[in-house]
Amino acid sequence: MAAITQVPGKLNITTTTDDDLSVLLDFDVVLTGYTFVAKVEHNQNTTAITVTDTNLSAGQITISLSNALLMAIGEGLHRWYLIWTTGTTDRRVLAGDFTIQNYP
Repeated sequence: MAAITQVPGKLNITTTTDDDLSVLLDFDVVLTGYTFVAKVEHNQNTTAITVTDTNLSAGQITISLSNALLMAIGEGLHRWYLIWTTGTTDRRVLAGDFTIQNYP
């Protein structure tokens, strides 16, 4: 019998506390009508990542965090994820390590 695996794509992100983070994500699917939730999990808390509808008909969204939020999350290795919803179906489509470093 065939096996089916549905896991998010892995996307690790590394950033610094002194920069604003902005990442354009480009999917091979029209995202019109989808909604999105993205979060960083840290120290048993979560911080929402801003998701902007960049060009949904072309499958593009942008995720971002300000440097103030990155400093509040704190340096270290954390986890992050992106969920999209279409109709009544939720799917965690991306996840990975979220590393915040402090460079002078």
